[in-house]
Amino acid sequence: MESSRTRNSILDWLLAVSVALAVLVALAGLDFRIGGLSIRAHGPLRVLATTGILVAIRLRFGVESLPAWLTRMVLLTAISGSVLTWFRYLLTTVGGADSFGYASASQLIAQGRLVDAAPIAEWLSAPNRLAIASPLGWAPSPDGSGIVPAYPIGVSMVMALFSLATGSNGVFFVAPVMGLVTLYCVWRLAREWYDHETALLATALVAWNPLIITYAKQPMSDIAATMWIALALLLAMRASARSAFCSGLAAGFAVITRPALLIAGALIPLAAHKGDSPRRRAMMSAVGFAIGVLAQMIIQNLLFGSPFLTGYGSAANLFSTDYFDNNLGIFGRHLWTVLGPLLIAGLVLGLIAARPEPRFNSSVLLGGVALPYLFYLPFDHWETLRFLLPGLVPLTILAADGLMKIARVARTPSVAAIAVTLIVAITAWQSERLLRESSVWNVSVLEARYPLAGEWINVNTPPGSVVLANQHSGSLRWYGKRQTLRWDFIAPDQLVTSVRELQSRGAAVYVALEGNEAEMFDQRFGGVIDQLQVDYVGRIRNVSFRRLNYLPAPNR
Repeated sequence: MESSRTRNSILDWLLAVSVALAVLVALAGLDFRIGGLSIRAHGPLRVLATTGILVAIRLRFGVESLPAWLTRMVLLTAISGSVLTWFRYLLTTVGGADSFGYASASQLIAQGRLVDAAPIAEWLSAPNRLAIASPLGWAPSPDGSGIVPAYPIGVSMVMALFSLATGSNGVFFVAPVMGLVTLYCVWRLAREWYDHETALLATALVAWNPLIITYAKQPMSDIAATMWIALALLLAMRASARSAFCSGLAAGFAVITRPALLIAGALIPLAAHKGDSPRRRAMMSAVGFAIGVLAQMIIQNLLFGSPFLTGYGSAANLFSTDYFDNNLGIFGRHLWTVLGPLLIAGLVLGLIAARPEPRFNSSVLLGGVALPYLFYLPFDHWETLRFLLPGLVPLTILAADGLMKIARVARTPSVAAIAVTLIVAITAWQSERLLRESSVWNVSVLEARYPLAGEWINVNTPPGSVVLANQHSGSLRWYGKRQTLRWDFIAPDQLVTSVRELQSRGAAVYVALEGNEAEMFDQRFGGVIDQLQVDYVGRIRNVSFRRLNYLPAPNR
């Protein structure tokens, strides 16, 4: 009996993946490339043929209740469809501050180091030369020995493990893999609190959260932070003292990934206060959490000279009570945009009907996640809610229960199946529309400018060249294989001196400027640029390249 259930479950998943893949290929095609791997498909006929075979096989083994099976297939297909988009639109480039910061830090960690030498800084006489030599995502080390990752290194540590196991492209698979673990944690949590169908609905709702889709395909830390909190909560629900300790460790790793989760992580021992030995479990969880927090303080002391400093700068510059009202409005408006009225209605019903444990754990955890960001620098965009994602995911389980109660009002399996299908369809449609209107599906196309610019530099500049850059200060190191300096950190009266010093070391000096950076560069150095020979040497998309040359006064 158990073996037949396992067989049928595997067949259901294969069928769901096949259906979702057919829809994806029909609507968007499949063109996945990374390293030497290339998968292309632009017609669904072969996939549909496979789907037909799987349907025949699955029906041959029989289904106990057709409405229940169809409900299950709708939910499995929805989950599979979301996950497939992560890989279809996987961002496999390193570009701006976040992706370069995390990926480049992972390279250093894989080598067993946290401080990277910056010998080019010694070529300059500027008092802030180490800052000038720090690309986006990096900062000068407190002792002046080199540069250090500016972002928390939790996700970079995981990236380092992936790259050691699978090669340099492994960094791009961290987010989707951790997204899969997040979905598994959601399913297990919902099974713990409710039933199998509610668990699948909760997983589907989380999978189609536009924030999950947006960041499960990018080399950033948002999905990692969400996964650690979800895993910590799941482990806190288990019965053993060992699982309680591991829940604290997971919460601690959430802090290493994102220090602002300190309050949320500290709430995990409260969730572990249950079972036959609640105090012992809470204590074990607290010990595990303390280990993670202590590790983060040691890392911060090493990287920034104090256990209470991060690479984001002073807390006074990032947090203020003046931001509270603005952030409250921003979060409220965009929660409506991201969740939609249907999910919010389900959440209200789920909160009312929930047992104390899931209601308390989910709502308090969201409060712990949100509290620091209510006082954080405001960013008025729906993607700002990514900061709240570790708290929104557990709360979605309650919303799933509320929506499932609505679907089951008629107490007729066929009506419930139709209701669940409509719930999932509306959720997926709302999410896809928001993603399309926000150009999220086109991010990989937009980000292609980074490797293209790097290729231009690699082909058209001498190997020993130095490129002054801001937005491309990291990516030109990654793709262009050239040393870069931050022109936005060079004082106007230091530009000519810096170019002369670089040329004295035999380096040709270039500038890479993206979009309005060209205007910013001209305004910053307008008073001194006439002391240099400036040649406009190329352009890739919206990135322009100039060569700067210092000539002795008689020859200018």
